[in-house]
Amino acid sequence: MNETTNTNFPISDDTWLEKIQNEIQNAVTKEDKQRIINLFSEAVKDYLSIKLWSAYTSYTLNEYQNSLNQMDEGEDDSKFITLEDVRKVFQEACSATNYIISESHKIWDSYRDFEENILETSPCDEQKYKVQKMYLDRLKIPHSTLEKTFTDYSSFITKYNNDNYESLMIESNSLFSEAKSQYYKRDKYEQELIDSNFTLDKFMNYIQFEKQQPKSFLPIIRTLYERAIYIHYLVPYLWEDYIFYLLEKKISNDIIIETSERSTRNCPWSGDLWSHYMRALEKRSSLNSYDEIKTVFQKALSTEMLNNNVDDLVKVIIANCDLERRKLLKSGTSIDLENSVNFKNVLLEGLQTVNQVFQDGDPYYRLERYLIEIETLTGNVIKAREIWDQIIKQHRGESEAWIRYIDWEKSLGNLEEVRKKYKVAAHQNTDWPERIFDSLEQFEHQYGTLENLESTLIFLAKQKLKVANRRAKTMEEYYQAEQTQIDQPQIDQLQIDQSQIDQSQIDQSQIDQSQSQTDDIQSSNNLIDSSKNVRKRKYEEDDSLLGKRNKPFIHNKPKRDREFTTIVVTNLPLSITEGQLKSLFHECGKILEIRILEDSDESQKYAYIEFSFREDVPAALTRDKKKIGENEINVHRIFEHTLYVTNFIPSTDLKGLFEKYGEIIEIRNPKSTYRAGRFCYIEYKKKDSAHAALEMNGYEVEPGRKLKVLISNPLLRKPRSPPEQREIFIRNLPSEVNSEELESIFDKYGRIIKVRIPTTPDNKCKGIAYMEFDSEESAKSALALNLVEFKGCILNVDLSRISEKSRQVIFSKLPSDTTEEMIREIILTQLEGNSIEEINLNSQQKLARVKFLNAKDAGKAILLFNKYKFKGKTIKVKTSEDEISTNNNNNNGKSIISTNSAGMFLPRQYSKPKIGIKIQKNLNKYKK
Repeated sequence: MNETTNTNFPISDDTWLEKIQNEIQNAVTKEDKQRIINLFSEAVKDYLSIKLWSAYTSYTLNEYQNSLNQMDEGEDDSKFITLEDVRKVFQEACSATNYIISESHKIWDSYRDFEENILETSPCDEQKYKVQKMYLDRLKIPHSTLEKTFTDYSSFITKYNNDNYESLMIESNSLFSEAKSQYYKRDKYEQELIDSNFTLDKFMNYIQFEKQQPKSFLPIIRTLYERAIYIHYLVPYLWEDYIFYLLEKKISNDIIIETSERSTRNCPWSGDLWSHYMRALEKRSSLNSYDEIKTVFQKALSTEMLNNNVDDLVKVIIANCDLERRKLLKSGTSIDLENSVNFKNVLLEGLQTVNQVFQDGDPYYRLERYLIEIETLTGNVIKAREIWDQIIKQHRGESEAWIRYIDWEKSLGNLEEVRKKYKVAAHQNTDWPERIFDSLEQFEHQYGTLENLESTLIFLAKQKLKVANRRAKTMEEYYQAEQTQIDQPQIDQLQIDQSQIDQSQIDQSQIDQSQSQTDDIQSSNNLIDSSKNVRKRKYEEDDSLLGKRNKPFIHNKPKRDREFTTIVVTNLPLSITEGQLKSLFHECGKILEIRILEDSDESQKYAYIEFSFREDVPAALTRDKKKIGENEINVHRIFEHTLYVTNFIPSTDLKGLFEKYGEIIEIRNPKSTYRAGRFCYIEYKKKDSAHAALEMNGYEVEPGRKLKVLISNPLLRKPRSPPEQREIFIRNLPSEVNSEELESIFDKYGRIIKVRIPTTPDNKCKGIAYMEFDSEESAKSALALNLVEFKGCILNVDLSRISEKSRQVIFSKLPSDTTEEMIREIILTQLEGNSIEEINLNSQQKLARVKFLNAKDAGKAILLFNKYKFKGKTIKVKTSEDEISTNNNNNNGKSIISTNSAGMFLPRQYSKPKIGIKIQKNLNKYKK
């Protein structure tokens, strides 16, 4: 590692200590030792690390003591660290760590010991006052060893100023009491951090608590952010929240620049963080700021980390365009056709970059809209309209694109052109035609004549009917396809030769005798578990097996179809009755149920109306915009009010994220037999709220995980089915068996894809085998050989269940301070979506068991992370089956995982610093 490594990517404290340790071993001259001081100075800038500050102060103190010893021997010229140098480093360390409430004593106690040693060696009033002031300053700060600090101060006063003991202790007691009160307020949050293994949500709760204090204290809040970043450095949201706080508090721009720069080294894929960095540099207003920003911009693009998400890339390019625009305005002239050429070129270059990286470009066409505004501002309306036409060509089915285009035309004052565009848009098959219809009607109310308005209302009535019929036809096609699938007779999945069934039908006494023989074999070979009877019973109870193969097919009546047959009627008067609604909608079809509910603000009511058949709904939708009393009602399908949301994590506060868009009626979390993903439905009271909430699509809930938010569309929903079971698991095989022999007795049931026989080191069968067929039918047919004798052994044949072990991966040789969150973060930077089911960390063994949702992701993890450099150490990754095999061969069956699980949830531990001993021992200890 060279000295500039950390300018591109962050370096962990362990890696810094390893590097510095290597330098210390080779340090001979003053220059060598000064370089080590410089390295420490750089290291503590990356993260707030007790380990680094302890090592830094320890090294400085040791070198100072060595200098004193060498001076005693007459080598005065060897001194390169002075007393003031030591004090300066200690003071910087205390300033940085004072508000790490749980651990700051590790630095401060060392500094106090150092100053007290000087006092004992050379007593004087000045030094006595310095130490006393240290104590008084410390007693103002809440920390975990506050009572010990107060006791130590009492001893200090007794020793050096006993005559004034009572008055001094009374004075200090008020400081102690206040600090103690502040500590107890925070003790709850500190304990929650420890109990949760320092999860991000607990840090954010703690930070929020501090911000809500009547007199929030900036250093405490900054320290909390830095503590959170030390662990969750790969979370862009955390960095951005920190930067927003610094901006809000008007902190020095140099600090904001330094923080923004660190954030981009930790999360170079975040467009928001690069944008913050560029804006912070722009504020500096130095002569070199512009060139410096351009360098940062090119660096952001050159990392190619922005190429994974169009949103992040566009944000950085827009930040660069903003810089050019503000630079142009600073010249004191307005933007015109002549001076905007360079600015437009920057926009065009940005557009070209986006289109080169992403084939479909930016779905929100932000750079195009930026360019349209500039072209319009400079009077080039023809060019702006050409860009809009190109956008519409690519986004013809998006109502929002049409509305934006029309609003632009409206801003030019050409009302006839606006009216034409509306008509064209209304004829398109868009994702939200009602948005266009409402906008056109509002336009005519504001600008049209009586004839324009009436003509438009007639036109819209026809268009609404067309849309309703189109949707009804689509639903009918879907319904018919669904019904056809239901009406098809079930085909027997098990086609087993009857003669083979007869051979396998052993009477109960024979089964019992075979079971006894099997148990004997099991005892000697340790291959078949003791729960065979239970497993056999499960097999017999399985719907797909022989006992139920001839059951008659029962045609189940389709379930009540509320999503297709229910409408929502909003903006109803408070006096509305069920009879009034029946009167309005009875001609549309048979009504099953009417539920009338009241708004949360009690200003109006809304209703759910369920019809008997989905064909009744299109007619009901034509009642939209009808009046009941003075209220113009809105009528929509129920699913148009509902969002489908997926790819969130268990701790996501869905209500908090989505309630800002409007009143939420219900959040439904369907239960699923097969855990392929986490999703829910969010139903709003108003349709507009659901559509406004679509902007949450792509919202990042954690690094690499973005919400998927869509309007719920029942037509796209598919029944979930379990994975095909094409593999069987064969147990109680003789030790002398090969794949050819197994294929010879199983191939009559279907084509065999592969046979896998685990073997011992001397190439003997371990008593088990896996066999994969080309179809599930073949695999189930092969179950006929269960309990059949083969070479003197009673076979145990079962479907190979989705193995837990195949989804489990062992991460070993982890750094000692690894947390579950760190493991989760590095995995999610490489694997998309919610791929992790569970992480169990064993800190003592320095390994973790990670259970994935599927075997595919487990396999990817092994390929990606085996021999992966993590915090300066090379970790190993293997399957749990590899572990079991290793244990059986090398550990006589004993697990390498400790059975004591208490250590799995211990919080991060920091080594306690020791001042005044050789630095090499210290650094070795910190590395452990």
